[in-house]
Formats: sequence, C-alpha cells, structure tokens
Amino acid sequence: MLEQLKYFLKDYQANAGRQKMRMLLLWINPSIIGILGYRIDRGFFLLFKGYWKYLRLVFLPIIYLIYIISRIDIHYKASIGHSFKILHSSLGIVISGEAKIGNYLTLTGGNCIGINYRKGIFIIGNNCNLGANACIIGPCKLGDNIRIGAGAVVTKNFESNSILIGIPAIELLKHTN
Repeated sequence: MLEQLKYFLKDYQANAGRQKMRMLLLWINPSIIGILGYRIDRGFFLLFKGYWKYLRLVFLPIIYLIYIISRIDIHYKASIGHSFKILHSSLGIVISGEAKIGNYLTLTGGNCIGINYRKGIFIIGNNCNLGANACIIGPCKLGDNIRIGAGAVVTKNFESNSILIGIPAIELLKHTN
C-alpha cells in the first residue's frame, strides 16, 4: 500500500509538470482522481491479495463513482510503474488486469490497453507514450521508449526505441532519446 502511495506522489508530480500553481488545480482534474482511485484500489489488492475481490464489494459504489467522474477504468490487477500521466481522460481510458507497465507511461486519451484475442499478458516498457485513441490488442510485449501514433492499433511485439503508426501498427522508424 505504501509503495502505491509513493507512486501516486510521483504520478502527481509528473502530471503537474514544472508549473507549481497547477499542483493546486490537479485536485479537480478527473485524470488525477482516476489515477488516485487506481493506486488505492491496487494498494488494497496488494495488501489483501485474493480477498480484495470480495472486500472491494463494499467500496464498489465509490469505485464506480470514480470511474464515472474520471472516465478511467484501470483494473486493480494491472501493474503500472510510477510517473504515470493521463493528458485527456475525457476520451476514456481502459487498462486490463493483464497489463504490466513500466515507469513514465503517458496516455493521451481514448486509449485501451488489453483486449485479448488470445491468452497472455501485455508488457509495456519504461518511457512509453500512446497517442490519442491508440489501442494495444494482444497479448504483446513492447520495449522501452516506444511512441505509438494517434489511432494506431498494436497487435504484435515491438522492440525498444520504436515509433509505431497505423492499423495494424507498423514500425515507422527507430529513434533515440
């Protein structure tokens, strides 16, 4: 639970950026409310393990209210590293419980990670960015420093330092950070 709260502080700082005044306004931002809801849900899951799916029934009205306000539905079994940013949650965000995501993920909005058309998990490396309405349909594994263009649909594995575009996504080029 403590780790998830530490992660949330890093998420909060990442979403605020360099503008200190924005830190005050973030508390009314639906994105940060959704991220906080996920971090609390995930923290209790890590604390209570398999019992959480039963205990959380008591909290479902609050959880669904957070989903409605934020338009963010992240399964508590999804593992997401710190410094997680969502830029436009009004477009909706869905992340499967089968997702294992590294640090510094940025979602632009309208993103879906985790539509399984065959059994498996979704692995996304560190420092990745999904453009508006980009989806990851898998299972698949994506390396570090991947940029996915707006509207792209990723259906297979890609190595680090790639820029992906299209339906289905293809590698446009390799880049360096």
